[in-house]
Amino acid sequence: MVKITKEIYEQIKMDLPRIEESLSSKNGSQKLWRKLRSKYSILLPGLTDHVKESGKSAYHGSEFDYRPELEQLIEAILAYMIVNPVEQQSNEEINNEGSELLNQSLPRSIDEIINEKIEESKIYIRSKESKQKQIALEKIWDTFERLKTIYGKDKKKSINKLIDIVSKKSPVTKELLSKEFDELTKIGNAYHIRHFEIGKEPIHSDEFREYLYFRVLSLISYCLNEVNI
Repeated sequence: MVKITKEIYEQIKMDLPRIEESLSSKNGSQKLWRKLRSKYSILLPGLTDHVKESGKSAYHGSEFDYRPELEQLIEAILAYMIVNPVEQQSNEEINNEGSELLNQSLPRSIDEIINEKIEESKIYIRSKESKQKQIALEKIWDTFERLKTIYGKDKKKSINKLIDIVSKKSPVTKELLSKEFDELTKIGNAYHIRHFEIGKEPIHSDEFREYLYFRVLSLISYCLNEVNI
């Protein structure tokens, strides 16, 4: 196991939003991919070997599209961070007292998408920019929705099975967790959490974003700690 230095982590914090923005258009994706490929071949040796390079053009004479490579690069970086902890992580841009939860190593789920989205959300929530904190909230809410289907496509049955397991046969705990799942689902339906949703209640402050983020992360963390999924 190799620890990721604080300096490299700060580079990742800067690069992930750039990659995320570039995925909306192929223009410039080739230039960005080549720059990041060179950078991460030095920062995280061997990482870019896991990215299959194709650079296909959509039609003759058009710019080559390297968005698939950039998506693979994100996955490779997140997988690397899951296996190799960060040496020192700063939570100075977070006001919520729950920030210490970010430094805890959560048990890995057999669902790699859950692992990656949690790790990715931590990077964004540590940003001082509201836009990045909003992305963190979106990522952790996507994780919450995926957790609901961990035991099958029937979401209601899957949630009930998950709650039955993590409540440890306690009726009181089962009722509490059922209410928490229901409440967070209602919040997700009411507030503007996903960027493509319209007609939702806007989130006006970073403090409220952080509150919602850590509330969901706490529930996910508890479930992952209590059951091997």
